[in-house]
Amino acid sequence: MLAEEYGYQVSPHPAVDAPGVRAQLEQVRRAARRGVLWAASFVLLQVLVLGAVFGTELLPFLAVPAAVVLVAAWAGMTRLGPKRVVRILEGNRWQVWPCRLEEVPGKSSERRVVLLAPDRSVAASFRGAVPTDVRLGMADGRGVLWFAGDLRFPAVAALPGGAPLWYLTPETPEQRTPDPSGGGDGGSVLDDLISEARSAVIWNMLN
Repeated sequence: MLAEEYGYQVSPHPAVDAPGVRAQLEQVRRAARRGVLWAASFVLLQVLVLGAVFGTELLPFLAVPAAVVLVAAWAGMTRLGPKRVVRILEGNRWQVWPCRLEEVPGKSSERRVVLLAPDRSVAASFRGAVPTDVRLGMADGRGVLWFAGDLRFPAVAALPGGAPLWYLTPETPEQRTPDPSGGGDGGSVLDDLISEARSAVIWNMLN
């Protein structure tokens, strides 16, 4: 594991076992179920209205597109939802990484999440809908985060302490941009973040 090679802290247990993580996952499951129920109610109402307007003989024909819409809604809510996140958190440990957040042109809610090596170069880069509180809470877009997953594949991130959770996907070769700093920006700030990622003090939260 690259984080261990760099001397960054890694939890001894699966990420899902960190305090509060399972409770967050249960909240995500409930939100997904509510979303599907709202979608089902909306589609059913539309079918009934159209049936009342154009006659019940159309109901069998309306049932097929209604079913397609419901399946699409379910797929959209679960593709990046609880099941995949749970698999990642159950199969991986938390890694502590210094990072940098960068804006993605044309996507206000999305950020480029750059994981930094001890020499300040880019170890890996991801994209995801980073929570607003996380974006605003990182001074100059630099901080430390917890990362669960393989650097080559979709992963889950969180602030130290395990909340909030958010989903990350690795950047494609076309999305990656050269590091304008050449790994040399940040000065003592990045030195402090690297020291924090390596510090055993983090175990107070990991354990």
